[in-house]
Amino acid sequence: MTSPAEPPSTAAPSTTAPAEPSPAASPPAEPYDVAHARVQEDRGQAMGLAARVTVPAELQHYSDRRRFLAVQMADTRQEQLELPQDDGDLAAMLRAGKLVELPPLGEDYILYDIGLDASDDPMAAYDPDAHKDVPLFASAADLDAERTSLADLAKESPSRRMRASAETRLKTLASYYDDSTKREALLKKGSDLTALAADFGGRSYDLKDPAQRAQLDERLLSLIRPGARDLILELAREYHQRFGRLLPISSLVRTERYQRRLGRVNANATKVEFPPHTTGCAFDISYRYMAADEQQFLMDRIAQLERDGKVEALKERRNHIHVFVFPDGQRPPDELVAQFLDEVDASHGIVRDASGAIVKPGRRAARGARAR
Repeated sequence: MTSPAEPPSTAAPSTTAPAEPSPAASPPAEPYDVAHARVQEDRGQAMGLAARVTVPAELQHYSDRRRFLAVQMADTRQEQLELPQDDGDLAAMLRAGKLVELPPLGEDYILYDIGLDASDDPMAAYDPDAHKDVPLFASAADLDAERTSLADLAKESPSRRMRASAETRLKTLASYYDDSTKREALLKKGSDLTALAADFGGRSYDLKDPAQRAQLDERLLSLIRPGARDLILELAREYHQRFGRLLPISSLVRTERYQRRLGRVNANATKVEFPPHTTGCAFDISYRYMAADEQQFLMDRIAQLERDGKVEALKERRNHIHVFVFPDGQRPPDELVAQFLDEVDASHGIVRDASGAIVKPGRRAARGARAR
């Protein structure tokens, strides 16, 4: 039995043209984007951790792994380096010439995704003892206006939650700004940050715009000590001449607040009293996309610098080479380094017996190359 014939269609013929194939993504045009893409360019061979290299002894962990951090902490103490707690401190150190800015794109280097995971508010000071952010204001008038607004909100808001929030914020402001010494320091920090935002090397940032506040925070993380800056430029020039690529710098200075928050998600972000990156003397080079010859060249060059007593360095397993530059060009004395070994243990929750054997492992320390 055959099926009845289908009735003729009454639908109008389609006038839709066949879908055009999606055009290929256009290549980056901005100089920074071009350089960024070139960092990640396929080398046609194993890259990053997959590349077979010989890690110099100088870039491996010591047999006593505590020593790597202890050396940097000892130098920080010896040089009496100022450590920034927040963006306001970075701004002050920049103004005083203690830190200098590295532009995102140099002749021989690129700042590779620095500050993308930062979320600090420039207009907030950090109290390291209370682990609390303290609001900053451009002027005393702005502070008074905020307190008046919060007082009205605490009394008149129909929302119980908003009233409670306003009261809490008022108490926070009172605990800091009712102390004359703290008030003066906080108002100066807020005023200085506002002035920097108005003219940071010819560019202004609107602090009322959250996106621009974030951009200011990111830019402040492109600061470094002058001596470390000079070494970056030297290494970058040699690398660029050898391989025709820009050296990717993946981390520079960090504030204490940023370091503490980073430590929650990054095992390599140490919790010692003097975190190396807060000194402004440390920087990281990303080798994630480097072939073996590129990595070997850099490691051998940095190893020579360590043998010369100029730096303390480690090839980390998270695709970075960490470099700490001694400001005076000399390693700290071993006697001073020894004083910080126990503190490194304490920061990682490690307990040892009288013989030095570990009886409580603590959290995993930063992973690096094998022991020296």
